[in-house]
Amino acid sequence: KAVLDVINSANSVFSRNLVEFRNQFEKIQVHAVQADWLSLIEANLDDTTPQVLAYLCDRLLENGALDVLTIAAQMKKGRAGHLLQVLAPVDRAEMLSQLIFQESTSIGVRRHSARRTILDRSTVHVQTAYGAVHVKVSAVNGKVVTYTPEFEDCARLARQMHVPLKAVQTAAIQAYLAAP
Repeated sequence: KAVLDVINSANSVFSRNLVEFRNQFEKIQVHAVQADWLSLIEANLDDTTPQVLAYLCDRLLENGALDVLTIAAQMKKGRAGHLLQVLAPVDRAEMLSQLIFQESTSIGVRRHSARRTILDRSTVHVQTAYGAVHVKVSAVNGKVVTYTPEFEDCARLARQMHVPLKAVQTAAIQAYLAAP
């Protein structure tokens, strides 16, 4: 009987550990470290309204740009303008350049090659008093360096629960830090 009790106890511990392992594994989606070449497309834009610039940025992102950045700039003859920077996969650079010509006042673009390195990334699901939130986690050599609650999750919960956005964000960070 004593041997049977030890075996049953060991099976019980093993089962609990297996369930815990599965739960931890299922809540984390891991993305591998990547280093690759991208295209950096730049254009100087003047005579462009903020609304047109925002529309252009949205269209670039909808069509495969990885990131879009605008920087206020002083153009020749003291005119106000913007520097547009678009980070894109190499195979989308030509199409995105054509989109810039179609949707803006630009008469030329510059393209550069850019080497990109990405940290190990994962998404962890945490439960807060307001609801579930995804937390993006980045690591270097297995050591966590950043953790950020998903903005859209936090904004949705803040609206639903009629609480400040920062309250939901804080709760998500606290839930992430409290997790084993």
